[in-house]
Amino acid sequence: MPIHVDPPALRRAWRHGVNAREEIADAASRTSAARGSSMAGLTACLTDAADDVAGVLSVVAAVIDEHGTGMEACIADFLATDGASAGQFDRVARA
Repeated sequence: MPIHVDPPALRRAWRHGVNAREEIADAASRTSAARGSSMAGLTACLTDAADDVAGVLSVVAAVIDEHGTGMEACIADFLATDGASAGQFDRVARA
C-alpha cells in the first residue's frame, strides 16, 4: 500500500514545533530570575519551584528536538524508497 507524504507540507507544519521550541528556550532563560528571590521565607520554595520548571522545560525541549530529527529521518526514508516507506520514529532517548 503506497504512502503519500508531502515533505514540504510536513516541514511547514513542523514550523509550529520549531516555534514552540523557541518559546520553551525563552521560558527557560527566565527561570533563573525566580531562583533565590529575596521574598522573606519563600527563597527556598521559589528556588525549588524554579528548578522544577527548568527541568520540565529541558525535557520538553529535548522531546521537540528529537521529534524534529525523527521527522526528518522519516522524510529521508520516504524519499529514498520512492514512497514505499514512511520510516519510523525511534524512542525518545533518556538524557
